[in-house]
Amino acid sequence: MSADPVTLAIISTAVQGVGTYSQLQAQKAGNKAAIANYEREKKFNELKALQDSNDVLDEARRKRKQNLAIVAGSGYSDDSGSFLTTQKEIERIAAQDLSNININLLSGNAKIDSAIYTTRVMGKAQKYGAYAKIGAAAFSTYSYSQSYKTTNKGQYDLNYLNRTTNKMDDN
Repeated sequence: MSADPVTLAIISTAVQGVGTYSQLQAQKAGNKAAIANYEREKKFNELKALQDSNDVLDEARRKRKQNLAIVAGSGYSDDSGSFLTTQKEIERIAAQDLSNININLLSGNAKIDSAIYTTRVMGKAQKYGAYAKIGAAAFSTYSYSQSYKTTNKGQYDLNYLNRTTNKMDDN
């Protein structure tokens, strides 16, 4: 039992289409997992920034209490210039640390957002590329089948080849 070339070409195109489509589905699943990973990393970064911020605030409170204890033990009043300057410096350093933590968080999140965007764009490009590949195979198969539908010419028009070859021989 044998199949004609057109049937084999159609079967080949169908198998290629199924393979390309399954590869596309695997890529989509991989991209979805990568995006979920990026989202988890983003949440981890936010949690880490919150923990760091809390640590900075706790340290600032501890230093203010120590400064108050030193002032109270030495007999100075809590409105002395030295005490107030130290308290303001503790607040300034804490605010600067919190600002740096926030900048680092925003920078890290921007990189993660960029990776998510790139993954989504590449996923769409892969999707349209796969559909184009399936379409190109279908058109190729259609063209191949049309060459066999012409009357007694087959894939190559031998009469045309003979005519063009004879013209060259006549010169």
